[in-house]
Amino acid sequence: QNLEPEILEALATYRSATGIQLVNMKDGLRAAYRILGQNHILALVADRVIGDTRGTIEVPFAGGTRLLPVGPAVFAQTTGAGLITAFTLPNPSRGPRYLIEFHPPLYAQGRDEGERVRLMKIVAQRTSEAVQRNPDQWFVFQPDWITREHA
Repeated sequence: QNLEPEILEALATYRSATGIQLVNMKDGLRAAYRILGQNHILALVADRVIGDTRGTIEVPFAGGTRLLPVGPAVFAQTTGAGLITAFTLPNPSRGPRYLIEFHPPLYAQGRDEGERVRLMKIVAQRTSEAVQRNPDQWFVFQPDWITREHA
């Protein structure tokens, strides 16, 4: 489901005001490699597939299965950059409203498809655990479940 251009523009304006550089789909790969080449952090939303399902993997996720993009694993394989999963969660104590939980980086141990699968299964497991701990902090605007086991 695509967002209206006005909403996308508002999001882009807000993000750029906070120092976030957005990468569009057209220039995505080139810009992403440039960002990594400048030793900057490249954040990828990897909890769902947007658009075409090529370059995806079906993984266990929160009691069901879903498709995830393999792009994060491919970047880790081709650049040597660590793949770090991170999640925003509410702060249970006084102070900032939200905290960010970072997991140890994953490093590619090869460049084959099996390694992409291994990396993305770990990403899916970490994401699934984060969603199950704080389900009210995760919302997907379209149905993406492939299967869901019923309790």
